[in-house]
Amino acid sequence: MKRIIVPIDFSSYAENAFLTALKIADKSDSTVTCINVVSTALDWKNLSDEKKQQHLDILDLEAEAKDKLKAFVMDHKLGGVPVESVVEVGVPHEQIVDVAHKHKADLIVIGAYGKGHTEEKFLGSNLQKVLRNAECPVLAVKKVMNGNDLRKMMFASVFNEDSKPSFLKMKPMIKDFQTSVHFVYINTPNSFINSGDALKNMDKFAKGLEDIVIHKHVYNHEEIEKGIVEYSENNKIGFIGIASTDRKGMTSYQIGVTDTVLYKSDIPVLSVKM
Repeated sequence: MKRIIVPIDFSSYAENAFLTALKIADKSDSTVTCINVVSTALDWKNLSDEKKQQHLDILDLEAEAKDKLKAFVMDHKLGGVPVESVVEVGVPHEQIVDVAHKHKADLIVIGAYGKGHTEEKFLGSNLQKVLRNAECPVLAVKKVMNGNDLRKMMFASVFNEDSKPSFLKMKPMIKDFQTSVHFVYINTPNSFINSGDALKNMDKFAKGLEDIVIHKHVYNHEEIEKGIVEYSENNKIGFIGIASTDRKGMTSYQIGVTDTVLYKSDIPVLSVKM
């Protein structure tokens, strides 16, 4: 990996995401780019300087954000990890995805919740939209990940060819940390297949992946999301990988599963859009 993007809204969850990104960057010799977005529906980048001067409140917030982000990075910076700071103005999730695309990011590390989160809320709306639109893997965290967390991963999938490219995008991070990967098919009444067939699908999926350690399991549960969380907790999984698609897709593991697993557990989720 070369570039990791971390959205910073100065919440505790953003801080945890940044500290996690620093650990990953230190191991993978990557650069971290922190982005803070001054939120507005205005098409800021296409406004003339004259028009921008009519919005002094936004200009003030932009200047304040640059100072605040610089101080945040200095307070949390780790060792020799290169860290860049970027402040954008616009719709937050659009700017985050745009910066990741422009920087050819290998990974986005983002807090599961944003500033102003309360317990009754599901997940941050910006997170959900970044998950849906980012081309690179997105690692969503609630707590700071440590080295042990990064060495044991569960990949929940139906193990068809459509999800293989998504897993391959996760592979650089897996290789950097010599992560042991648990392939897990959650067998539910609504998506039940013979265990032998599920294991054959995993064997086929694993061809060409002989350079990583893979364990294969079939786990029976009434619900996919609860099965993923239960297996992870029972087996002390450090993070969960899911190949996600939009809600119009036909695969069993839709992006809604990613959202729900994040909500139901403190275990970080690494999601890649199919």
